[in-house]
Amino acid sequence: MPEETIRYTLSAEHTHRQMLDLHAVFPTAQKDHLELQLPSWRPGRYQLGNFAQNIQRFCAEKTDGTPLPCRKVSKDRWKIDCKGESEVVVRYNYHAAELNAGSTWVDDRQVYVNPVNCFLYIPQRPELGYRIELNVPAHYQVATGMPKESDHVLLARDVQHVMDSPFITADALWHCDYEVEGKTYHIWINGRHRFTEEQLISDFKPFTEVMVKRFGSIPCDEYHFMFQFPDHDTRHGVEHENSTVITIGPAELMMTRHWYEELLGISCHELYHTWNIKNIRPADMMPYDFSRENYSRLGYVAEGVTTYYGDLYLFRSKFFDEPAYFKLLAGQIDRHLHNAGRFNLSVADSSFDTWLDGYQPGIPHRKVSIYTEGCLTAFMTDVAILEHTNSEKSLDDVMVALYEQFGQAGKGYTEADYHEICEATAGSDLREIFDSYIYGTEDYLPALQRSLDLLGLQLVLKQGDTFGQKAGMKYKEVGNAIEVLTVWPGSAADSAGLSPGDRITAVEGIQADSYVSATIALAERTAIEVDFIRHRQRRQTTVQLTDERYYPKVEIKRVKDTAMYKAWSLQ
Repeated sequence: MPEETIRYTLSAEHTHRQMLDLHAVFPTAQKDHLELQLPSWRPGRYQLGNFAQNIQRFCAEKTDGTPLPCRKVSKDRWKIDCKGESEVVVRYNYHAAELNAGSTWVDDRQVYVNPVNCFLYIPQRPELGYRIELNVPAHYQVATGMPKESDHVLLARDVQHVMDSPFITADALWHCDYEVEGKTYHIWINGRHRFTEEQLISDFKPFTEVMVKRFGSIPCDEYHFMFQFPDHDTRHGVEHENSTVITIGPAELMMTRHWYEELLGISCHELYHTWNIKNIRPADMMPYDFSRENYSRLGYVAEGVTTYYGDLYLFRSKFFDEPAYFKLLAGQIDRHLHNAGRFNLSVADSSFDTWLDGYQPGIPHRKVSIYTEGCLTAFMTDVAILEHTNSEKSLDDVMVALYEQFGQAGKGYTEADYHEICEATAGSDLREIFDSYIYGTEDYLPALQRSLDLLGLQLVLKQGDTFGQKAGMKYKEVGNAIEVLTVWPGSAADSAGLSPGDRITAVEGIQADSYVSATIALAERTAIEVDFIRHRQRRQTTVQLTDERYYPKVEIKRVKDTAMYKAWSLQ
């Protein structure tokens, strides 16, 4: 460690209060004033986090305990008067009461910290390293990608490193590891489970091998999968420089096949992020500026390409069979077709707007998902490259080129770089994909059908006969009514004046419940009388059904063998 280092000590004396106590010593470089910044957001979630709202007490002192004048200059920045002092001591606490993959949590069995939530840094001196002493019971183990000075002392080389290095210290961590190409991959589990070392390694190692083989190397010396299996409902993963934290609960769900597939799917997705975003990173985020928004229109690459390959590599490594993988790809197309926002905001513009409302439903039909539409544009780009190169090259080659030209060189890439490398790899013009589907809002369906056809796959749209599919709305059963969730623009429900939040109490004079579709079938007419409540007022309307159907379900099946399919799937 360098001579000048930020020194942290963490403790949690009263765990039932879920307060993490932080004691930090900062060098002043003999300045009269010291400014300290708490991150405003965390990488992996491109949205302001406002973590400062979790700080209850904050004070600054000389090393002898004498108070120093300290004031806030923004919502998450403090200015300390420190003339004549070589070091400043800061004491504060942090309410650690949220348990997900990007949060910080304290209880009587663990201290789990994402430093980006609660560690301060000196904006003018990002090169300073960190020494972190954990004041926890002696028997507690520590799971982290950070180097260790000792069992409970962690080291980080600079601010970028510390903010990207979560750690779990707990009384009962389960651990196993495996090797791929001379690098060790650790699996840590905190929580109830019945997994065996043999089971996890037999499923994790194959997708790791296929991924590392494709890129040629992984940009870290070792890697850590850190799992939290709590007893509450959660599903979340966050990528880091040489690790990931994944929370899935309740813990007993992991014993079911569906949720085990979810676990593997998130794990593969997060491992791919080690290359795509942690190493291959947009120039707008190189390096991360933790004090403000880091706008980029490349979320469709960072998250969309990762979503695409997170599932595809599990198929390539034989964890998913054809039906399982096709179901996942069909689900992405389902979500795309069910979102009318695809006609209003492109996936590139939606990438930029993650900082605005990217992680909330937002107003109806405004935007698309960088995960879903990003995945589908990655698929279309992949197939287009395969087509133009007679199956000799693919999107894999684009990502390897980005890794070699930008990631390994420590440079950020731009939208133009991505576009140019895609076209150079294809040896052809891919303007239609970029102009129509990445930067535009053209209908994806014809292009998706063509891409699937080139692979020998068939896309089948199954139109349903439920009330929602006929009327053009989604709803959920609530008590003795159904609550409208979304209404498709121009649909029968829209023409009838129904809107999200309306609570339909009766259809054709019969209570609205799970039998509502059978009720309209029994009516044998297209003009359906609907009673509903809006803002506590009773209303009535007529839904005039037509032959139109909404919210179709997608199925994908293989109908012929093609050389392109073999090159794409590696089967």
